[in-house]
Amino acid sequence: MGFSQPKLLLPETMKFILTILSLALATALLSAGDVAKLPKPDAGGWITLFNGKDLTGWNGDPKVWRVKDGYISGEIDKLVGGNTFLIFEKPFSNYVLEADFILVGRKGNSGIQYRSRHSENGANKWVVKGYQADFANGCWGKLYEEGGRGTLVWKYKDKAPEIKENDGWNSYRITASGSKLKQEINGTVTIELDDKDPARAAGEGVIALQYHAPGGFEVRFRNIRIKLLGEK
Repeated sequence: MGFSQPKLLLPETMKFILTILSLALATALLSAGDVAKLPKPDAGGWITLFNGKDLTGWNGDPKVWRVKDGYISGEIDKLVGGNTFLIFEKPFSNYVLEADFILVGRKGNSGIQYRSRHSENGANKWVVKGYQADFANGCWGKLYEEGGRGTLVWKYKDKAPEIKENDGWNSYRITASGSKLKQEINGTVTIELDDKDPARAAGEGVIALQYHAPGGFEVRFRNIRIKLLGEK
């Protein structure tokens, strides 16, 4: 009994099969990455965004950002190329966000971006535009729109927050629910805004930590966590 020669696949067929396999593998890896970014919520519904050990889930300039003693440190002698950001590359919409921070020696300028977007055409690879919960001398708890409308709320709702002396840890609490934004430092509500600008108000976006040019200072963050709210 004779045996027939096996048919060879045409180059076009092989190319098609390899393309399908590559796409399937890329999809699997992307899905695994997305799942790994967020740990499960705790009993109170809080999700930890910083594990206290490394910058897993975050993207930023390694010359500026590092982890020391359980906190994120942003520091560089001279920052070239404009403001830079440590970005948590996952969009969120409605939530309460909490973080502890220190602006060491009350020098420099920093803030927490929320409902923001990572700009691909910035002065460096880590430029973010959008709502910023500001903190610096004269700007504690105020609302600024980085790369957009500028200062959105300058006047405090009732009073200025009390900032801890001797480089003590301060707590920031940001609530974004529908069109309503609220910022608190150390338990004091600093600003509230109902942003109904149809062209510029943001309904979702990334979270990021700012390091302001020209540098020469240190900012610290720890205990960064988020509680997701329902659709508004």
